[in-house]
Amino acid sequence: MSDQDTTNIAAFVGEAGHLKMIRRSGWWIAGVRDPESVAEHSYRVGIIAYVLAVMEGCDPNRAATLGLFHDLPETRIGDVPSVGRPHVNTAPAEDVIKAQTADLPGSIADAVRGLIGEHEAQETPESACSRDADKIECLITAREYQARGYDLAQPWVDTMLEAVRTESGKRLARAAATAPVDGWWHDIVASYGRR
Repeated sequence: MSDQDTTNIAAFVGEAGHLKMIRRSGWWIAGVRDPESVAEHSYRVGIIAYVLAVMEGCDPNRAATLGLFHDLPETRIGDVPSVGRPHVNTAPAEDVIKAQTADLPGSIADAVRGLIGEHEAQETPESACSRDADKIECLITAREYQARGYDLAQPWVDTMLEAVRTESGKRLARAAATAPVDGWWHDIVASYGRR
């Protein structure tokens, strides 16, 4: 690998880091003043996709990787909320990732393009887990925003519950829609007196 290849990889990784600064803009509709970044969303999508793939009996590493990479084209096109999609034309994710990876060594470019293509095509069990994880993460985030007083987040809970397709995803989404968002913390605090 040449020095130029390594420089191009560093630039690609730097661009991926831009997702830390791009806000998930749909949350502004619910009044959320400082919504999560695309990177924060993608991180938890990867974790949820991994868990769903284990529950579904498919490759968790592949599903998690799809979840982590699925929004990478948003460094170039931004986060367009669902309310805006009928009114805004953006390039397909496969075209955006092709441009993003144009200067990468062929093996890396092909691998990254393959991830975006697989996620978009929705033809593998792993891509189904990644897609469902994307919806479940949004549902959980809506519940967290509701707990902070953003009552207008309820439509995200409702629509994400309907959007999940895998059986394991449906079960997890129903549980996430009803479980206290801070239940994990209360369980820890309650255990302090039993130690």
